[in-house]
Amino acid sequence: MVKPFINKLNLLAKNSIIVLVVISLISLSIRLYYFPYELPITHDGDYYFSYALDTAILGHFPDNYTFTNNGWPAFLSIFFSFFSSENLLDYMNLQRCLSISISLLTVIPVYLLCSRFFKKTYALVGAAMFAFEPRIIQNSLLGISEPLYILLGTLALYLFLSKDFRAVFASFV
Repeated sequence: MVKPFINKLNLLAKNSIIVLVVISLISLSIRLYYFPYELPITHDGDYYFSYALDTAILGHFPDNYTFTNNGWPAFLSIFFSFFSSENLLDYMNLQRCLSISISLLTVIPVYLLCSRFFKKTYALVGAAMFAFEPRIIQNSLLGISEPLYILLGTLALYLFLSKDFRAVFASFV
């Protein structure tokens, strides 16, 4: 009775790319189901939004803001400069879509990091736990900077634990 179950788990581990794609697609569908299309971004996301939009319009960093870290708005402003709309809500939805995309992309480094410590089957479970975690889903819908920092932190940790000296050096960059 246990042996067929183990065989199925081993089959999943052999097709880990397909399983990761399925996990990401299911996670994307959950995020799109809860996507607040008609609501504006609030709180910190609004500050990032206005700074990014001003940066995209001016072509340089605005002087009248006092941000200690402007990485996320600078990243957003690149996409805002290529996007053209008369509706501010479209820009806010773009900000949320970028946040969701980065959050979904984080599933890959989480899987790779988990596979360093566990078998591939358990690494897939770890990636699924990350992808379906409600606070991660909610966080990606807010349009704030945390998904980017989670991605970069996970990637840095994965590279730091590598045996290749260049990868370890890249983790500090």
